[in-house]
Amino acid sequence: MKSNDLNLVTTGAGVLILIGLVFWGFTLGKPERSLEGLQQAEMAPAAINLVTRSITLSDGTEAEFRIAEPFEAAIAAEGLGKARFMTMSPDGRLFVPDLVNMNLSREGKIYVLSDFNEETMRFEHKSTFLSGLRGPNSVAFYTDADGVTWIYYTLTDRLVRHRYEAGDTAPQGAGEVIARFEDWQSSGADGIVWHITRTLLFVDDTLYVSVGSGCNACEQPEGEKRAMILAMDPDGENVRVYAEGTKNMVGLEWARGALYATENGVDHLGVDDPDDTMYLIEEGKHYGWPYCYESRGEKHDETIREWARKDIDCHADVPTSFAAFGSHTAPLGLKYFGADTHPVLRNSFLVALHGSFREEIGHGYRLMRVLPDGSQEIFMDGFLDKDGKRVARPVDILQYDKDSFFVTDDFGGQIFFVYAK
Repeated sequence: MKSNDLNLVTTGAGVLILIGLVFWGFTLGKPERSLEGLQQAEMAPAAINLVTRSITLSDGTEAEFRIAEPFEAAIAAEGLGKARFMTMSPDGRLFVPDLVNMNLSREGKIYVLSDFNEETMRFEHKSTFLSGLRGPNSVAFYTDADGVTWIYYTLTDRLVRHRYEAGDTAPQGAGEVIARFEDWQSSGADGIVWHITRTLLFVDDTLYVSVGSGCNACEQPEGEKRAMILAMDPDGENVRVYAEGTKNMVGLEWARGALYATENGVDHLGVDDPDDTMYLIEEGKHYGWPYCYESRGEKHDETIREWARKDIDCHADVPTSFAAFGSHTAPLGLKYFGADTHPVLRNSFLVALHGSFREEIGHGYRLMRVLPDGSQEIFMDGFLDKDGKRVARPVDILQYDKDSFFVTDDFGGQIFFVYAK
């Protein structure tokens, strides 16, 4: 990514060079800018004070969460299975994929939630837009130059789009496959296949797609478009590799003129390594996998095997993360909140830590606020209760208005509505 240009001001006395502010999101590597400096340039987010809130879950049980004051949370929808990366349609309905499970079931669905009641804080209607899907994870909408609106969704092996009109209750036609993905998978120790999800993000007229690797630590077959972020035209043409060496970058967000992504690290280094991370993505960069990993701010060489095609230096060539969340925290969805949002949210990211695959490890299970210097604070926790049992596993974050947002939960099949009182 490019840094802000230097502003050159010529005067009669000579040339005065004013060094432009280097905003977070444009620096190469980890920003060095302090919060005090941010405060002087733009309003820093307000301090977080965590308070305990009781929430009635979909099954009727009460759960206690800690959440940043003055926010509260409620259950906005339920019965959504393995709810993943949601999006709001142009006609104001929430589209939510149900992955069903991580074993590539062909029973996946896309639900439509409509008529959100701000008094009850619940969606009043739920319907199934599409079913019989293999690995649905992400949905997006795009309106082309001819005024035609399209709905896009990812499956494990393909990217599909249909024409879309306001109020559609089912897809129009059979759909157009605009990209295909390799979908071979090796299995983990628990029999779960690796990295079946693909995530979409439109930025103007460019479509970004994150494609996970087919294994934990291996060299992918040459020529396969795996373990990378792709960029393409909305019709699937002019595909290019935007970034590679990305084992399982699931969440994508565009903020401050740059692409950010969350990364889930390898699973064979024990309970305490490696860090799961968030990166500022620079086009053309290699992010290390499978040859390198990051722990406690340092890059390390992966020594699980001898590599046939390693051509990068882990210390010199691989960017350091923008933020690191610790091992097995599983960061997924991320959302940037701008200057016009609630003081606790403004000019910062929220990142959903899905939590460790093995419940007993107990890492993650939180929403984290990530600040301009890459540091973070807990915004909400309690998704893992005091007894170490899962209450929910947060996946994606979608802003509703300046003071509220939705969070999908693929453990309880529900959506949290988080709002400031």
